[in-house]
Amino acid sequence: MKCFAAAAVIALVPASWSHAQTLEEAHAAYLEAWATAPLAARTAVFVTGPAAGYGLQEERESNAFKAGEPIYIYLEPVGYGWQAADGVNTFGLTVGLRILTTSEQELFAQEGFLDLTTTSAAQPTEFFGNVTLNLSGLTPGDYVLELMLDDVASDETATVSMPITVTE
Repeated sequence: MKCFAAAAVIALVPASWSHAQTLEEAHAAYLEAWATAPLAARTAVFVTGPAAGYGLQEERESNAFKAGEPIYIYLEPVGYGWQAADGVNTFGLTVGLRILTTSEQELFAQEGFLDLTTTSAAQPTEFFGNVTLNLSGLTPGDYVLELMLDDVASDETATVSMPITVTE
């Protein structure tokens, strides 16, 4: 009986190696496609507060905010690069902000107010960022927030436009 069990396990090993190899090949193809994709935000949503982890955001029901209320945004970027040094990959974004009227008049601009840089031994493609904005001085009305994303490992940039309404 023991010989049969051992033979059964040995017979399964090559199949699992084959699946592992197939997954590694698929992952390599995914990373190749990733490398040619432009920087973008797969997800950029208003949330009720900072997310505790990747995909754990609680979306806000509206884009209307009371004057002075903190604005929380959850971001999932794609197409960012990795900068390798000594077996460690550095990756992430710096985030800038522009506030525009609906007629595109710029009211405020600040580059690089938030640094979402991190490191890993791998090349992760699941990465998120919490953005908290404490805006003051906006009168009730409609505005557009532009998040300017800069990849820390390349020259790639992207802009995310998010309309908001400020209420009293």
